[in-house]
Amino acid sequence: MIIYAIDDEQNALEYIMRKIQAAETDAEVHGFNNAKDALESAKKLPFDVAFMDIQMPEITGIELAKKFKKINPQANMVFVTGYSEYTMDAFSVDASGYLLKPATKDQVRHALDNLRYPISVAGGPKVCAQCFGDFEFFVNGTPVHFKYNKSKEVIAFLVDRRGAQCTNQEVIINLWEDDEDHSAYYRSLMKDIQDTFKELGIEDVFDRQRAGASIIADKIRCDYYDYLAGKPEGINAYKGEYMQQYSWAEETAGVLYDEM
Repeated sequence: MIIYAIDDEQNALEYIMRKIQAAETDAEVHGFNNAKDALESAKKLPFDVAFMDIQMPEITGIELAKKFKKINPQANMVFVTGYSEYTMDAFSVDASGYLLKPATKDQVRHALDNLRYPISVAGGPKVCAQCFGDFEFFVNGTPVHFKYNKSKEVIAFLVDRRGAQCTNQEVIINLWEDDEDHSAYYRSLMKDIQDTFKELGIEDVFDRQRAGASIIADKIRCDYYDYLAGKPEGINAYKGEYMQQYSWAEETAGVLYDEM
C-alpha cells in the first residue's frame, strides 16, 4: 500500500508519518510538506491513501483533493486538521475520513479500515469495478476506455453476475431489451473487450467462451463484492445507488436498497 502524508508544518508531517507507519507497518509512506510536490509525485507514483492537512499555503487540502481526483478517481483521502469546521467541505470531495490533530495510531488504523475505495493487493495491474453510483471500471486508478461504449456495459453486466458464466443470449436480451438481432454487434463488443484487456495486461480477468462469458470475480476489487462480504469499505461506499445508468441493474439496486 502506498500512502502519502501532506502537511506544510514539518513537525506535524513527521508526527502523522510515524502514526501511519505504526498503524500500517507494511505501507510505503511518502511525506510532502508542499502540496505541489505531492501533486507532481502523484502523476508518476499513484497512491492508495493520502493523509493531508486542509489549511496549506498556495493549494489548500480541499483543492489538492480535487486535483488528486482528476488523476485517480478512486484515490482515498483522509483529512488531518486542527479545525472541525471543514467537515462538510471534506466530504464534498468524497473524503474517506476526517481526523482532528493530533491523530492517534488507533484513529489512523480506523481510517484505513474504513476507506471509501478498496485497496488492491500488490502485484500486477490493480483492477477495480465501481458499482455504487455510476458503474466505472478502473485499471491502476484510471478508467478503462473501450472502442465501443456498449463494451463497458457488457462488463458491468458480467460484474453484476459476480463471476457466473452468462450466455451470449442472456447478455443480449438484458442489454438491448428488444427483438432485433444484435449478435454481430455483440461479437464486435467481445473482440473490443478482449483487445482492450490484452493491451492493458488484464486478459486474465475475462473468460470468453463460445457460448458465453464471465468476469473472474476474484481477480478484481469491487465495492459491490466488498459490501456483500460485509467489509467496512464496501458498506461505507454504498449510498443507495447502484449502476444507476443501466436499467437492467434495477433488480439488484432494489435488493440492495431494501437491505439498507
